[in-house]
Amino acid sequence: MKIKLLLIFFAFLVIKVEAQQKIYDFTSYAVSFEKINDKLIFEASEADTGREIWESDGTPSGTKLIKDIYQGTKSSVAGILNTGAVINNNLYFIAKDESSSGEIWKTDGTEAGTVKVTSFINGRTSKLTTVGNLIYFLIQEDDKLQVWKTDGTAAGTILVKDNMPIWNTPSFQGKCNDTFIFTFQAYGINDSRVWRSNGTLEGTFPITSEIDGNGSDHVGTSGLSQYIEHNGKLYFVSRYYLHETDGTLENTRTVGEVWKAQQNLVQYSSVIEAGNNLYFMFFSADLYQLAIWKFDSINNNVAEIYNKISTHYFTPSNFTKTNNSLLFSGANETGGTSLVSLNLTDYKETNLGELSNGIPKPFIFLPLVDESTFFQINDNEYYIASLDQNQFRKGYIFDLRSNSLKQVAALDNVLSFVSFNDYLYYAKDNKFWKYANNLSIPLVENKSSLVLYPNPSSDFINIKTENDTRLENFQIFDLNGRLVRTSALDLNNKIDISNLNQGSYILKAKVNGALISKKIVKK
Repeated sequence: MKIKLLLIFFAFLVIKVEAQQKIYDFTSYAVSFEKINDKLIFEASEADTGREIWESDGTPSGTKLIKDIYQGTKSSVAGILNTGAVINNNLYFIAKDESSSGEIWKTDGTEAGTVKVTSFINGRTSKLTTVGNLIYFLIQEDDKLQVWKTDGTAAGTILVKDNMPIWNTPSFQGKCNDTFIFTFQAYGINDSRVWRSNGTLEGTFPITSEIDGNGSDHVGTSGLSQYIEHNGKLYFVSRYYLHETDGTLENTRTVGEVWKAQQNLVQYSSVIEAGNNLYFMFFSADLYQLAIWKFDSINNNVAEIYNKISTHYFTPSNFTKTNNSLLFSGANETGGTSLVSLNLTDYKETNLGELSNGIPKPFIFLPLVDESTFFQINDNEYYIASLDQNQFRKGYIFDLRSNSLKQVAALDNVLSFVSFNDYLYYAKDNKFWKYANNLSIPLVENKSSLVLYPNPSSDFINIKTENDTRLENFQIFDLNGRLVRTSALDLNNKIDISNLNQGSYILKAKVNGALISKKIVKK
């Protein structure tokens, strides 16, 4: 039986949600976000506490203080929560209280489950590294270094190696497989060595000779850079070479040459894994030069795939990636800095929009100050914090679906940020915010001869149009504005919603060139 066409007219019903939502009002900015047990753990302060450990599920009512470790207005944590480690769904971090300048604590997100583990460190370590089911850390006192491990208990906290002469602070602490890897500059030596530890005295020793860096590490040329785990090995860069190790002495080797530093040191670097290959970025502020080298995992070789020298200074950034491209900031033809996409198939460069114009070269390049930041929020959106000519950070959202770059004033001068449940959460003006780019776009139910049936439905919704016009595509958004489905319709103009959660959604479709929005209900 032919279904009679129903004409339903709506006079521009607008469903609009603000793009920016305040989650919580602090007396100092939230920072050092960690994700554990479907919650964000971070540090912040209120009027009657110092900087303490908090949790949030992303809602105002679900944001709360976990525990006031250092009672009163003194702070227990201050910029070191993000140096923590996770084992067995517990976050281990460094905090101080009335009796110590810094010990290892753990939390499961509850006040009762937030307890002190050690009582002897007294502020002599600032980073914890998860290796399998253990945590490793280094204690430095004067010119001596110690290696420790812990299983998360006081009794299981054990000294591994003592009396290692050290000059500067360790420049790297990480892992490869089940081995703790760390790098430091020995006393009286200008360069650094990479060490390993398996948790035993005999298994703790250097796996490289003394080598120097290219200048992009925060400690200068004594530090190595661009450490990244890939296919069971750890890769890192020295002044001239790419190195790899599996954590053993016999399998630590030089892979090949990368940026040939000579006297042209690197002020900034980045590394990313994409398509089972590694990509290493090198930026010279003195030469206005940006180069990218690729490590091919299959052929086991290193080659330069991008090298651009500009006539003007531009701001570097870290790598992010799409399915087939690298995203980063580079020089444009008008004297500014642009969002650049580099196709990983043909290495074609595409300018996706200008981020800033006329950036002055800094007298001394300072990491975290003179670099821009690219950050992936979800499958389709990226947050960009780019410096302008006055050294202020401008906030942008890049939308991969529309290939569009938009400057968002609400995201200017953001201090810290994190992606959580596909949304951007960030700290600004001592407030904790949530942002979703597509929430700022009104979804309009306008006049249309478009009928959806059955609605509500538990599995399929049929679409009927005037003159039986076939729709080419559609998008479904939840009421927070997040895209949850996009596809072409089948030949019968039928939509499968069986995999959606129960609730209300907005369907956007195009009919004869007109964009139409309709509410649908999954029951």
